Amino acid sequence: MNGFRHLRFGLGLMIILAVFGTIGFMIFESMTFFDAFWLTIITVLTVGYGDTIPVTFAGRVFALLIIPISIGIVTYVIGSITALIIEGELSLAVRRRKMEKEIEKLSGHIIVCGLGRVGEQVMQYLQDKQIPAVFIDQNEEIITQLAYKKGNYVIGDATNDEILIKAGIKRASGLVTTLPRDAENVFITLSAKALNPSLTIVTRAEKNDSKDKLIKAGADKVITPHSISGKQMVLSLLKPKSVDYVDMMLQVGKQEYGFEEIYLGRFSPIIYKTIKEADIRKKYGITVVAVLKGDQFISNPSADVELEADDRLIVFGSSEQLQSFEQAVKDDNEG
Repeated sequence: MNGFRHLRFGLGLMIILAVFGTIGFMIFESMTFFDAFWLTIITVLTVGYGDTIPVTFAGRVFALLIIPISIGIVTYVIGSITALIIEGELSLAVRRRKMEKEIEKLSGHIIVCGLGRVGEQVMQYLQDKQIPAVFIDQNEEIITQLAYKKGNYVIGDATNDEILIKAGIKRASGLVTTLPRDAENVFITLSAKALNPSLTIVTRAEKNDSKDKLIKAGADKVITPHSISGKQMVLSLLKPKSVDYVDMMLQVGKQEYGFEEIYLGRFSPIIYKTIKEADIRKKYGITVVAVLKGDQFISNPSADVELEADDRLIVFGSSEQLQSFEQAVKDDNEG
């Protein structure tokens, strides 16, 4: 039983004792409801002003009965409040209430289900990129250690619709589920899609034969961490220099390199130009790895590929270069 349950239990006993005492004094002392209630309260709180006292023998015996009980209950309540303050649960409760209000205001955020080893990496990336997110996990100790003061979180079972709703699933733009059991990821995917059909879902799969089930459940992308790790281990053995180069490119000192997906709006300044005419490499120092035109995916595009509205560019470069390029090609009519 945590501190708040202790406090609620103690307050409940005080209310019961107040009702019991009021009725008792009304019977034994023939008092009005208010006078009986007043005498009960000052007796329970051990104040004893002396303005109202029991005068009958039965009333005094009744008072002798409730005084030691009330002292025990009041001491219990004070102890519970002290424990809350000392253990920090009171401040944590205030933090959670503030966080709940922040979650209610979120829109277009990412929900991450599960903060195991994979989920922790997802959380770290989202927080580094300052992307609004809500994290869900059943383990209160783990989630408070990882997410407390770092981000918004909900403690509970992500397979429960109420927990997903509490995390703002209906206003979210994406969901990542990283739970170790595929059955749970399938269930979360089904529930999330039912609550928000437009949601983009990326899910983890432990078994390769679970991929089809997750796709049918509504997942947009299924990742198998063990398969990826296995491939990297084999490549590290067969092509160590290539793997070392990729690792070096992604972790060059303090300079962070990576891939970014850039959407070209109808008023972007580089549409109706070829990649060569836009001079992307020379102006921004980034490399266009692929161009997505509707359902057509052009990998390693040639310089004469014409860029059009609604295209998506997959580009590689440093974080500063990517940010500069994204701002430069941003649709002028965007907010």
